[in-house]
Amino acid sequence: MRWWCSALLGQPWTWRWQAYPGVWLFILGLGLAYAWALLRLPAPRLAGDERPTSAPELVLIGLGLLVLWAGLDWPVGVLAAGYLLSVKTLQYLLIGYIAPGLMLLGTPRWLLRRMIRGRVVFLVARALTRPLIPLAVANGVLVATHLPVVVDNVAGSQLWTLVLDLVVIAAGFIFWWPALGRLPELHPMSYGARIGYLGLNVFLPTVPASFFTFSQYPIYALYELAPRVSGISAVADQRVAGLLMKTGGGALLFGTMSVMFFRWFRHEAEAEPEGVLVPSPPGGEGPGR
Repeated sequence: MRWWCSALLGQPWTWRWQAYPGVWLFILGLGLAYAWALLRLPAPRLAGDERPTSAPELVLIGLGLLVLWAGLDWPVGVLAAGYLLSVKTLQYLLIGYIAPGLMLLGTPRWLLRRMIRGRVVFLVARALTRPLIPLAVANGVLVATHLPVVVDNVAGSQLWTLVLDLVVIAAGFIFWWPALGRLPELHPMSYGARIGYLGLNVFLPTVPASFFTFSQYPIYALYELAPRVSGISAVADQRVAGLLMKTGGGALLFGTMSVMFFRWFRHEAEAEPEGVLVPSPPGGEGPGR
């Protein structure tokens, strides 16, 4: 029995279910860690912007764990590891963008503050609120994990596939940290700057996406030589991967930018002072009479 989804080199694809207990233990461990923190680390005194853990926050954490599970387990994990580049792109969106964003958004503020209480951790968290480092990390991981030398050489190793998956997940949390700006004491970016940050991340992934879409030949030997799934050719699969990376990732980020824009508009409207009414002089006469 294999414990983590990796490439089954040379084996024809089958829709027969396969168990990957390493994935289950990983998701279960994350879920138990969240549960322990929420139950065993209650905030002794909530700050002004903190609230007790709410049902919507629990739903977001649960959805994040489910998305992460779907992206790592069979069939997505196996298809992504050694059969279809398009599914690998889908997996990247699931575990590198959607799941970390949901889990970070669902983590209560009081728990985030508990997590960064140490001086070194606080300084790292504050540095990650600046856009340049997360921008470099997120896009650096995107490029590095899609290099042919990486994809073709580590696909058959369960250990190295696990390492790459963990790197992608960690990069996802780093990517969303400055965009969500959960903690005011870290001096997060303004809404306008966050929208610009996300907008820049819309266009940078179009570079590898363009290679996938317009290349006339397969880029990866792994997916070129893999047994065909449902008769999809390697070039067609590669083009679908490029379109998915460009449109799927773009739709996700543009949707988030739209929500942030409306929150920005509402924030500015609430912060705008109301007009001051000046009382009329007695008798209704104006000045100078």
